[in-house]
Amino acid sequence: MIDLSPDEFRQLGYQAIDQLAEQLAAVRDLPTRQPVPDDLRQRILGQPLPETESDPAELLNMFARDVLPYPMGNGSPRFFAWVNSPPAPLGVLAELLAAGMNPSVAGGDHAATYIEHTVLNWLKAIMTFPASAGSVLASGGSVANLIALGVMRHVKTGGSIRGQGFQERTPPMVIYTSTQGHGCIQKAIEILGFGSAYLRKIPVDSGYRMNLDALRAQVQADRAAGLLPVCVAASAGTVNTGAIDPLDDIADLCVAEQLWFHVDGAYGGLGILVEPSLYKGIERADSLAIDPHKWLYMPVECGCVMVKDAQAMRDSYSLVPSYLRDDTAMPWFSEFSIQQTRGFKALKLWLVMQQIGVEGYRELLKHDIVLAKSLQAKIRARDDFELVAAGPLSVTCFRYKRRGVEDLDGLNRKLVETVQREGKAFLTTTELNGQLVLRACIVNFRTTEADLDILLDAIAEVGARVSAGD
Repeated sequence: MIDLSPDEFRQLGYQAIDQLAEQLAAVRDLPTRQPVPDDLRQRILGQPLPETESDPAELLNMFARDVLPYPMGNGSPRFFAWVNSPPAPLGVLAELLAAGMNPSVAGGDHAATYIEHTVLNWLKAIMTFPASAGSVLASGGSVANLIALGVMRHVKTGGSIRGQGFQERTPPMVIYTSTQGHGCIQKAIEILGFGSAYLRKIPVDSGYRMNLDALRAQVQADRAAGLLPVCVAASAGTVNTGAIDPLDDIADLCVAEQLWFHVDGAYGGLGILVEPSLYKGIERADSLAIDPHKWLYMPVECGCVMVKDAQAMRDSYSLVPSYLRDDTAMPWFSEFSIQQTRGFKALKLWLVMQQIGVEGYRELLKHDIVLAKSLQAKIRARDDFELVAAGPLSVTCFRYKRRGVEDLDGLNRKLVETVQREGKAFLTTTELNGQLVLRACIVNFRTTEADLDILLDAIAEVGARVSAGD
């Protein structure tokens, strides 16, 4: 039986909340990530299609036993991998409330649509984008970048792309990003039909920022070759190092060359709350992607795309069939993106942004950046580490080193696997200038100075064991 009485629902709700509350209370003492046992993995993967009903309370107990103890790890204060923050607890409750209402926020005259308009206005204000810009919430940075670049394609083809596609279109269009640009840019370019052969990955300078001279030279070379440059996709905080491209200079070049200026700020864009001078020129972008589920601590999924020309955004995606021509107090969000049915992502933003406020967020982001600087200072002070990259945000790249060991790439690769498995801390690797490096990203309101020491000590202890052949 699918329905529940109010009392049954209430009791199950208490049970679920108790399970999560216990996990929150223990998160500092638990392993950062506990590997899923082989027998449990096989049991989950081999679970047969359920033919008969089960007791909901027992199903929640199964969750507590088989799922909750084996998280990704990003709730832990010693999780330094990728760019995955813990969720704000109020945001977790907001997800429950949103699911309970279960609206489709494609549009229409109901509360969820107005909540989304409100939080979009707040996000535009933070990012210094005009209130008149088009914007929607999306699943995350990958889709936000895809939507924005889809508008660019519509504009740069004079609107013909929706009817004619790329059939027999010449000359080929060229898009530019840096060698440090996120992989979702290439995915978007491939999905949109430009082809990765026409995505130019521009070299970076010593700070891992897009090299403006190299960009200018490549645009000129492509024009001379009979190609059509159309867009630069810059980064406001790369995932590898937190580098911020020279946005204002790139904006100047885009104006001079009549190129669409897009900024991927999925990770770092919201750092504008702490160091606005680093983002000079972002307000000149034609489009922008940010991820509230990164540095605003929203539960996944929650991305956002903004396009300065709202009409161009609507023209790129609007398709209103006859059965959707009622209930149109305002333009529908589905006219501005690729989704029709859309979840109530805005509620968690609406609640948590009011709970914390802009000043509160400014302090939270500053906390992460200050901790990253402290981690870098600790690395510089130790003989068994070398600092490789220290960007302006909250990413630190470094290597463990040991006298007499020549294959530092191999040593660091082996030690990080062991550190991950043992659970005292969790970090990952990346590659810079052909070298494998350890990468620690801090986007976590629970992380403290003590957690940094635990991280470095765990790496050093495992590194000594690995290099000794244990």
